[in-house]
Amino acid sequence: MGKGQRAVQAFRSTEFIEKPRDQEGLVLGGNPFKDAPSTSASLLSKKSTVLSEKSASPAVVPTVSNEVIEAGLKDEPSELESVPTFILVTTYLSFLMLILFAHARDFVGKLVNPEQYVQLREQNGYAPMVSDFESLWTRRLYGRIRDCFNRPITGVAGGRVNLLERVSHDFNTTFEFTGRIRNVLNLASYNYLGFAQSHGPCADKVEEAMREHGITQASSRVEAGRSKLLVETEDMVARFMGTESALIVSMGYATNALNIPSLVSKGCLIISDELNHSSLVS
Repeated sequence: MGKGQRAVQAFRSTEFIEKPRDQEGLVLGGNPFKDAPSTSASLLSKKSTVLSEKSASPAVVPTVSNEVIEAGLKDEPSELESVPTFILVTTYLSFLMLILFAHARDFVGKLVNPEQYVQLREQNGYAPMVSDFESLWTRRLYGRIRDCFNRPITGVAGGRVNLLERVSHDFNTTFEFTGRIRNVLNLASYNYLGFAQSHGPCADKVEEAMREHGITQASSRVEAGRSKLLVETEDMVARFMGTESALIVSMGYATNALNIPSLVSKGCLIISDELNHSSLVS
């Protein structure tokens, strides 16, 4: 079961899924300008009040037998797929052979064709830009397969991209363009939804919002940067999640880097969900 499937399963198991929703899946009721917090402090105080009320009310915890728990654990699929021992051994042996051949080629190449390894040697008392060992992966291993990842495109990277076809006759050391362009699906960019395209529903909505609300707020939210669109968006997120309010941050890393230090200090314990942004861990 992937992370997306686990997230859907967790979402369906929550209590707010039973709330009435409209055709777009948003929880019915609520006023975005009345319910949305004016500052982050009011959001935190509101949440702490709700938590204190829940903790004050007596809770009835149903008892579950050990047989039911064990049966549920058996039925739940493992997060990691079990890899056969043969595949593990052959994979590590393959990497070992590649590294050994890479070192052997470097050793022979420095004797037969030393001018190709000038950048790896000390010159006129200056140290080399990169060490021999550090660049081994790029020169001998990744260079052979880099055309699988570093593919040049032309135009806007939207839901589909125009791929410039190219070929190599020297094991990906250099490339030649064939002159052909292929239109393919974009599965390697954050813009796979087409937000950066110059046409389409996203571009039309952005142009309409810019004409009505301007290009930028020119201020932080705590001063004068709170807008109608932001309040409506946070209300939509809160209704979808079934919570009283929501707070939107521009990116996942900023959510963790900016909010967590303002809420906790040294000695505090943070309990994080496994589906949170990876920047919270790394």
